[in-house]
Amino acid sequence: MRGGAKNLVRAAAALCGALVLLTAGRAAGGDRKTYLEDYRFICQAVEQESAALKSKETDWKAGSARLEKDFAASASDAEHVKNVMRLLALLRDSHTGVVRSSVEGLPGKFDGLYGGGLWFGWDGGKFVLRGLMPGHPLAGTIAPGSVLVAIGDLPAWLAMERERRRIAAFSGISSDHSLFGSLGNRMLPFGEVQQVELTFLDPEKKTRTATAGRWGPGGKAFSPFEAQAPEGAAWAEGAVSLMLETQWCARVGWLRITGGMDQATVTAFHAALDRLREMEALLLDCRFMGGGGDGPAWEMAGRFFEGGVENGRHGRIEASGAWQFAGPIVMLQDEVMVSSAETFTWAMSETGRAVTVGRATGGWGIIPKVFSCPSGLVDFRLGVNDRPTPIQGVHTEGAGWPADVTIPFGPVFCADEDAPRSVGLEILHVLHAGFDAAAVRADFQRLFQGEVAAFRKAGERYAKKAKGFEPDRLARAVLDDLEAELDMEAALLDLSDQCLPGLVGISGRVERLLARGRAAGLKNEATRLEKALKSLKAEAEAEEQLLLLLGEDCAPPGKKEQEAFSKKHGKTRTARFVLETLWR
Repeated sequence: MRGGAKNLVRAAAALCGALVLLTAGRAAGGDRKTYLEDYRFICQAVEQESAALKSKETDWKAGSARLEKDFAASASDAEHVKNVMRLLALLRDSHTGVVRSSVEGLPGKFDGLYGGGLWFGWDGGKFVLRGLMPGHPLAGTIAPGSVLVAIGDLPAWLAMERERRRIAAFSGISSDHSLFGSLGNRMLPFGEVQQVELTFLDPEKKTRTATAGRWGPGGKAFSPFEAQAPEGAAWAEGAVSLMLETQWCARVGWLRITGGMDQATVTAFHAALDRLREMEALLLDCRFMGGGGDGPAWEMAGRFFEGGVENGRHGRIEASGAWQFAGPIVMLQDEVMVSSAETFTWAMSETGRAVTVGRATGGWGIIPKVFSCPSGLVDFRLGVNDRPTPIQGVHTEGAGWPADVTIPFGPVFCADEDAPRSVGLEILHVLHAGFDAAAVRADFQRLFQGEVAAFRKAGERYAKKAKGFEPDRLARAVLDDLEAELDMEAALLDLSDQCLPGLVGISGRVERLLARGRAAGLKNEATRLEKALKSLKAEAEAEEQLLLLLGEDCAPPGKKEQEAFSKKHGKTRTARFVLETLWR
């Protein structure tokens, strides 16, 4: 071999060796200088443009300062990207987070979570069974409306608080009702095990323990669409529609939007609506509708405004499609609807075009834009615009847009095949009879706020024109459900140590329930619950201190902290449980 060629081979070998060493160094120790550049870039972007810093009580400076050392010590690209996720999660904004990275194996929201063929609703810290898959082995044993009180050897609220903290460590959470709504059919923390033991308080106020496997019958998860769709409706991508025949009208349209806010959904929506051209009233089902872009949301809303309509800060909602439906509309909404799905909700609700039924939307109100880190390893979204609703100027971030008529998760309504749809059809019945939408909205809202007597009076007027409408039957269902919910809340406060009641955050839920109970004339039941809650003040303080002591992974605190907790709260059920079981 000639000298020049030998030198070339040596140079190539040296270059390969250098590349190997560089790759090994990158894998073993990471490019810490680059990682810190990403850290500083993100911090600068947050401090200059993040809307969450202004709208939420976030101690960004302290939190980001704590994470700087982790960026400096990152041993790999994967560890670095995880640190980016943790840093952005501090903003508690679901729109903010990593959207692209060059590494795999990043943590996910559903890691270790399965549904067991069950579907849960989150009600201010209370986990209510909303449904079971057909053919489920627990059907007939655990009734819808039962409250999940323990998962394995942990109180349900503590087990799910652990999962919430796990998720919140790497993913921003705008609202708990949005988070747990999205986990509804895959909420149970199985981890690596195949079965979990669940304890419920059933509507008869008896505790029942059952075992659930990871999946439901056929190895599947509970399908909310199948539970909520009327008979004869089949899933279709984007949108599906059906003409319903009721006792009061043979042409009631039902349209469910199944996609996100994109052009494919718009096309499917137009086609589904066009199939309902002969309808006289519309039940517009938007539950589980996805987000995307605002443009599609405004365009779809345009099908319901002849000639368009003024829309405050947005300008106008322009009429769209070949024709516009001008008849009565009831819209079903839920807590899984976020982002531009909420834009569609504003278009239909804030303008007064529809009466809305269900639960408050998820509350992802901060609009994001995408940034690319200098390293090229990761792109992230950052919420930069906490926009208000177009007409009323309401900031919905973290709270969502409320339904006109909120359907409770009480035992009576959970037992209904689909309570929001049932109530929605009752409202549509009255609207179809020609009554003013604003008055109907207000009367049904009062009913579900407990003002049963006032609704009965209005209902008499509705029944004279809306043939077959039975206000007393609906009023009775609301009263029965409310009384059962008051009784169950009292029973939850009196459970054993394993089923600690979960008193942190309960006050908001119970205050609303008490107000409804008193408005309905259930003063004795409301007073009994209020006294029971006040008697547990020491328990509430112990639970609150417990959550402060537990870290991100709910690991036990140090011995000194445990001793201090025992000294202050040792006489409570909470202390007995954590000292004898959790921290044993």
